[in-house]
Amino acid sequence: MQAIAESSPVKLLHGLMAILNAVGTAWIAIITVLISCDILGRVLFNSPIFGVPEFVKVSVVGIVWLQMSHTLKIGGHIRTDVILDRLPPRGRASIDLIASILGAFVFGLLVYAGWDNMIEAWRIGEFEGEHPARIPTYPIRSIVLLGAALTSFQFILLGWQSIRKFFWRAEKEDC
Repeated sequence: MQAIAESSPVKLLHGLMAILNAVGTAWIAIITVLISCDILGRVLFNSPIFGVPEFVKVSVVGIVWLQMSHTLKIGGHIRTDVILDRLPPRGRASIDLIASILGAFVFGLLVYAGWDNMIEAWRIGEFEGEHPARIPTYPIRSIVLLGAALTSFQFILLGWQSIRKFFWRAEKEDC
């Protein structure tokens, strides 16, 4: 796994994941300030900022997908280890491999199924909301597919890591 993790394409994609995660974090800060200003405008001046609910609605989807692959890479997703902790190393590696295969398949399927919709959204200039608070959704559709593709890629790497753990443990136990 060391050689794969240090290869240039993998480093490049992991760097992209980190950048997208940072963009998602900055986006969270922006909508936090925007929501706070909207609340202050409502309370103090009885005048909310126009389009904040629409912007936040679209933003949440974008933020999730900007950060999904990096969160998987660093092991930040919630996981229940009650059963895994009771298994031998090869059992854990086997379950991790199955989970990685399923994850790569599901997120890859999401990319495949969403591709035509994303192209169509760009073609028609898809928006959320009514005039004048119309928020473009076509970039968000692209972010969803990019995030899903990177997440699928990360699941493939985790699957490879599980295979290595399975056989490395077997060699170690034979000694």
